[in-house]
Amino acid sequence: MTRLSIGTHFDAPAALADVIKHFYCIQTDLDFERTPQFLSPSLEIMLIFNFGVPLPLSFGNGAFQEHETRKVVMLGPLRKMLHYEVLPETDIIVITFNHNGFYRLFNIPAEQMETEKIYDPDQLLGIAGFDALWNALAGMPTTEDRIGLLIAHGHAFIKAPEKESIPLLAGFEDSNIDFGKPSKAIAADANLSERMVQMRFKKYMGFSTKELTRLLRFKQVIEFIQKQEDEVDWLALVAQFGYHDQSHLIKDFKYYLATTPRKFVQEFLGKTFCVSRARA
Repeated sequence: MTRLSIGTHFDAPAALADVIKHFYCIQTDLDFERTPQFLSPSLEIMLIFNFGVPLPLSFGNGAFQEHETRKVVMLGPLRKMLHYEVLPETDIIVITFNHNGFYRLFNIPAEQMETEKIYDPDQLLGIAGFDALWNALAGMPTTEDRIGLLIAHGHAFIKAPEKESIPLLAGFEDSNIDFGKPSKAIAADANLSERMVQMRFKKYMGFSTKELTRLLRFKQVIEFIQKQEDEVDWLALVAQFGYHDQSHLIKDFKYYLATTPRKFVQEFLGKTFCVSRARA
């Protein structure tokens, strides 16, 4: 368990670590001051249980009125910055899935999940199981009790990985990805065609290898900027991370964060902007 300024991270047990990245819980009291939060894109799928007030959220620079979380919702793969506000009497648990964890729980091709759409998991599956689970969780006295029940459900319902997904997961760590030709590198290691690699990536993960490597580079850029004590040398950054020019870099910032690099430094850096926590 890791406590943050607002929320608390709970790691998944070892038996579920390949499926669930972590649980993130936020609970606030009536006197809490309304606080905006910005979560950087991660291509991750999240399942959210909300036991408190509706949580306003939007993607990119969209209006808050577009989406509100009530009871149980699911979103992702997260391709745009998630903007939300933590309100007084917020009470949520967010389950973030690892790699093909969504597929292993729902047995639905992840590519069917639409970007910037909020899903009701019961409607997605045609069941009432998540509504019943929410009711059970809502009656529990502590966050730890709730996490325990969610872990028990994970053990009961998460399926083993399909054989054809295993080669995609081998060496999935960021540092092992060939940024220039990701599909070719994975295909060679797995003895598959590049087309088959792309098809399986979209089925199990919900995105292509090209999307993955583009985001991984962008995450490295953000991490680099966050560590700078002096003014950022944008030309040097462009060269260091293999962008064609500054307009190429700006294109990524506008796509992922709906802003420019300089505005990001001025308006987000050092405030309530978060990058998805690395896998434990």
